Amino acid sequence: MKKKILSALMISTITLSTVAPIMVSADNIDNKIEQSDKKINDLSNKAASAEAELASVRANIDSIRSEATKLQTQQVKLNKDVTQLNKDIEVLTQRISKRDATIKEQARSAQVEGTTTGYVEAVLSSESVSDAITRVAAASKLVSASNDLMKQQEADKTEVEIKKDSTEEKLEKINQNAAELESKKGELEDQELHQVVLVNGIAAEKETEQGKKSTYLKQKEDAEKKRAEQARQKAESERLAAEQQTQKGSKDDAGQQPTAPSNPAPSNPAPSNPAPSVPEQTVPEQNVPEQTVPTPPANASGAAIVAEAQRHIGKPYVWGAKGPDTFDCSGLTRYVYLQVTGRDIGGYTVPQESSGVRVPLSQAQPGDLLFWGSAGGTHHVAISTGGSGYIHAPAPGQTVTYGSFQWFAPDFAVRVL
Repeated sequence: MKKKILSALMISTITLSTVAPIMVSADNIDNKIEQSDKKINDLSNKAASAEAELASVRANIDSIRSEATKLQTQQVKLNKDVTQLNKDIEVLTQRISKRDATIKEQARSAQVEGTTTGYVEAVLSSESVSDAITRVAAASKLVSASNDLMKQQEADKTEVEIKKDSTEEKLEKINQNAAELESKKGELEDQELHQVVLVNGIAAEKETEQGKKSTYLKQKEDAEKKRAEQARQKAESERLAAEQQTQKGSKDDAGQQPTAPSNPAPSNPAPSNPAPSVPEQTVPEQNVPEQTVPTPPANASGAAIVAEAQRHIGKPYVWGAKGPDTFDCSGLTRYVYLQVTGRDIGGYTVPQESSGVRVPLSQAQPGDLLFWGSAGGTHHVAISTGGSGYIHAPAPGQTVTYGSFQWFAPDFAVRVL
């Protein structure tokens, strides 16, 4: 009987000793859940603030795009003006050339005949005074016409110089606009990229914290199940102990057994029974194969880059476009290199300048990048086809096409490493 009572007491002791740590663990998990909730709430506030900032950045981007559209409209008009000026200069040059021939002929005639001799001969060969006056007047008109021709020639030459100066000014303005557009494009990309990274970072952190909270909630659920089971075991052990105690009392009252001599039991301390440790359930690691980014081909040939650029001949120029159906100058070069080499050389001209090493224009090879403008402030980029040729997306209203140093020469070249 004593053994049964002792057994029941031991069960009760074990149950109590194991319930306490689980209660402490559950309380600890509750604290972790509370901390996770606080952190998730803080991250939600940060995310809302970052999203608002991103919306502000995108509104600013829309404003810059609107400004860029105005610059492009001005660019188209300037290009038309330059084209017309070049036509006017060509017409004037042809006119001057023809007039030069006439003036030279008249000059030779004047040298042979002499103007004074011509007047005298006109008088002497006249049949009457009236005829003499007529002949002198005719000679005078011829001289006057020659003088007018000379004046017109000088006027046309002056106009050519004025138009050339105007053309140079407009071309300079075109280049300034192009540089400003490239700068704005870089500004747009930097602003949006920075804010998107911030928003995504907060979202990832929030998702991680929510994952931790889910883990804590699962741990809490498991702990509560264990606590409920151990509470049941405790109640059962207490019931058994009470039942044994009741049975013992009934037998003592009945006096069925003589009183045994009081022999104190040796005081052997009960072995300390540590709480049964619940083994951690370790989830076997799954060998998930790493997703490897395909290594871009090493040293992609210039011919492959030129061939890819040729595929886009005739596609419209759209400022800020990066393909595959529309491009601006740096969008075309970026897209071509991305397709052929797998490398992103940057979204506008300035970062593309530092994608390789400078080489002399005379040594530019197919696939090299050609830049217009000073380093750090370039406004146009093209892909060299070798020699003095290149492929580029020129300007608004135009399409991807071939170009030549003869008509539009770059300032420096870069060989992408």
